[in-house]
Amino acid sequence: MAENQRPNPAFEKESIIMQHGIFALLVGTLNNQIQVKYQSIKASPFDSHDVTMSAFLLALFVYATASVAEVMLRARESLYSTLVGNLRLFASALAAILLLSILAPILGCVFSSVWACLFMRIAYESRLELYSILCQSTSKLLDMLKRVRGRNAEPDQPNV
Repeated sequence: MAENQRPNPAFEKESIIMQHGIFALLVGTLNNQIQVKYQSIKASPFDSHDVTMSAFLLALFVYATASVAEVMLRARESLYSTLVGNLRLFASALAAILLLSILAPILGCVFSSVWACLFMRIAYESRLELYSILCQSTSKLLDMLKRVRGRNAEPDQPNV
């Protein structure tokens, strides 16, 4: 990131709280609409849209995990909190789009296409941060493996 770049206002505390509220409202509304749609049908969305619902649950899990990780990283004033915040935003958008695709498949496809384009743009812009994280993780893993290998290579001392 450039040093003269201002912090993104979307990742300020009040904005994040508002984003959680909007996501909860959106998912709640879409869930209620799905319940209305399926109340006269004996099947559930898990029966007729099993892949979509599984992807929704995975996106919801990623959203929850990223939300917790973002809070922890913000408390440490880590540079990676923005990266995790982007992950949280995209997971929440994907979860909402997946629910929308159950209600209106064509609209869900349109929003999925827009989501994919935005995701690719943010991933491209975050490539340097991702590379840095990967290099640090690889370096720490190699150091740990060298230490473990060094311990295993030492001969056992006989007890006297």
